Amino acid sequence: MADYKSFIQQVKQANDIVDVVGSYIELRPRGTNHMARCPFHGEKTPSFNVNRNMQIFKCFGCGESGDVITFVEKIESCSTWEAVEILAKRANIPMPETPSQREDKQFAARKKQKDLHLEICRETAVFYFKAYRSEKGKKARDYFEGRGFSADTAKKFGIGYSPDSYSLPNYLLGKGFSEEECLKAGVIQKSKNGRLIDALGRRLIVPIFNMQGKVIAFGGRALEEQDLNFGKYKNTSDTPLFTKKNNLFALNIAKEQKQQSALKHLVVVEGYMDVIAMYQAGFKTTVASMGTSLTAEQARWLSRLTDTVYICYDGDSAGQKATVRGLDILDEAGLEVRVMSVPNNQDPDEYIKAHGRDAFEKLIEQAMPLPDYKIQLLDNSFDITSSDPAVRNNAMPKYVKGAIIMLRQLDENRQRHYISVLSAKTGYSTDYFMRKIAEKGSDSQTDEPTPMDNAMSPETKAKFFVASCLLHGQDYASLDEKPRCDTLFLSNLYNYLFDCKQKGEQPTVDMLYTICPNATQEEYDQIIDVDFSPKRYSKNAQYFAECKRVILVEELQKEKNKLLAQMKKDPTNVELLHKLAEISAKITSI
Repeated sequence: MADYKSFIQQVKQANDIVDVVGSYIELRPRGTNHMARCPFHGEKTPSFNVNRNMQIFKCFGCGESGDVITFVEKIESCSTWEAVEILAKRANIPMPETPSQREDKQFAARKKQKDLHLEICRETAVFYFKAYRSEKGKKARDYFEGRGFSADTAKKFGIGYSPDSYSLPNYLLGKGFSEEECLKAGVIQKSKNGRLIDALGRRLIVPIFNMQGKVIAFGGRALEEQDLNFGKYKNTSDTPLFTKKNNLFALNIAKEQKQQSALKHLVVVEGYMDVIAMYQAGFKTTVASMGTSLTAEQARWLSRLTDTVYICYDGDSAGQKATVRGLDILDEAGLEVRVMSVPNNQDPDEYIKAHGRDAFEKLIEQAMPLPDYKIQLLDNSFDITSSDPAVRNNAMPKYVKGAIIMLRQLDENRQRHYISVLSAKTGYSTDYFMRKIAEKGSDSQTDEPTPMDNAMSPETKAKFFVASCLLHGQDYASLDEKPRCDTLFLSNLYNYLFDCKQKGEQPTVDMLYTICPNATQEEYDQIIDVDFSPKRYSKNAQYFAECKRVILVEELQKEKNKLLAQMKKDPTNVELLHKLAEISAKITSI
C-alpha cells in the first residue's frame, strides 16, 4: 500500500492541475486561481475554479470538486486507475505492476499482444479509408453520399471500403503482420479451402472505436446483391479487443461531446447508420447497441458519460420484451431511462430524412419514463377497458400481475407514484398493490427464475432455460452437445445456438424472431421473460447448472432405455451389459 501511495503522489506531483485542466478546457487567471465554464454541467458564467496552490478544482455551480486524478477520471469518463495511467503516460512515468500482475507471468505477453492487435486494427482502418477514396471505392461513395451523408461525415466516422476478399490480407501480411495475429485480431478469416479472406469484402466499412478512440473492430454494410444473402450488416467476430454485447458504437464521439460540455443525456439506437444519420442532423450524443440486447457492461459505459438515457428502438412488437429486459438493466445501473416512440416503425435515419431535425427533437421531448412505457405495453396487451365483460374479466388479472412485477422493480418513491396511477386505472386499492408488492415468493420473486408452464416436463423446462442463458450470453452458460428437442421451436433455436458456437460468433436475442418466426407467444416468453438482472446472477447460475444436469441425465436415460430394449431381445449379451453398467454409473455420478 505504501508503494501505491508513493506512486500516486509521484504522478500527481508530475502533473500540475492547471496544466492538465488547461489541456482540456480554456482557463483564465483570476488572482491566485484559474476560472472556466464548468465542463461537468452547462453554464454561461464561469464558476469552475482551479487552485494551483492546493492542486484541486471546485465548481461553485454544480459542486463537483477533486484533485487532478478526479478531474481526468470525470473528463475522460474512465476509472480511477485508468486516470492514473493517462497521467503517468503524460509525465513519462512507467506504471508499476500490481501484485496480481506480478504473479501473472503472462501479463506482459497479453499486453504486448493487445497492443499488436490495436496496431493491426489501425492499419486495417487505414487500408479501408484509402480504398473508399480510391477509384475502386466509387460504388461505396455513391451509396454513402446517396443516403445523404457528406464527405465531412464520412471523414469523422472513418468510413471505408473493402474492394474484395483478398486485398486486405495481402496488405496486412505485406506490412509484416503474421497470419496468426491477424486472425486473432478478427480482421481476416480463413475460407473453407484454407485461404485468408476479408469477411467484410465488397462492403462499406464503419470502424468501431473504443472509449479511448482506438479502432477495435469493424462493421460492414453489403453493397452487392450476392452479399445480401450473408446479411445486410456484418460485424467483426468477438475478439480479445471486441465483444459486441459489451461495446457501444460511437462511445468515443459521445465522450468528445462530454469534454466540450456536460451531457444532459445520450440517445441509444440500434445501428451505426442511425448514429451517423443523427450525428449529421446535429444529434451528436448518440450511440448504438449494434443490434444486441443491452447488457450490464454497456450500462456501465453509459453511466460513465451521463445520468439519462433515451432509447430509440423501432416499434417491432416482437422485440419489445427483449428491449424491456435491457432497459431494466439500465434502470438497475442507476440511469434514468426514457423510451422514445418513432411513428410507423421507422428507424431514426428514415424519420429524420422524412420529417427533419425539429420533428425528431419533439420525439425526444415526448419520450416516456420506463415505468410509463411498461404500463403502455400492459395497455396494449390486456384490454381492461373493453366493453365486453368477459374480455375485461379475463384481461384484468393478467394486467394486475404484470403491474405488480413492474412495481417491485421500482424504488419506494416511484412505487408510491405508480401505485396511485395503477390503482386509478384498475380499480384495485393502493393497499392491495402495497400488500402484493411486499409478499415474498410470488410472481417474479420465486426461486425459479423463469415463468414455466406447469404442463411442461422438467426436461423441456430445462431446455428452455438453458437456451435462454446461451442466447443472452450469460458467462456461466455452456453446453457441449445439442440436446434432442421435441418441439420445432427448441430444435430451431438450438440449431442456431450451436451454429453460432461452431462459427465462434455470439448469438443475439433479436435473431430469435427470425429463426423461430411461427412460434407461439408462450414459447417466446419462455426465452425472453427470464430475469437476467445482476441481483439474479447467483440463482440463475445455480439453476442453469441444475437444468444442464437434467438435460444430461435425460440424454443418458434415453440411451439406457435403448439398451434395455435391446437386452430384452438378447439378455445374455455381455457387451450390452457392460454398456448398461457404464451409463448407469454416469447417471449416478451426475
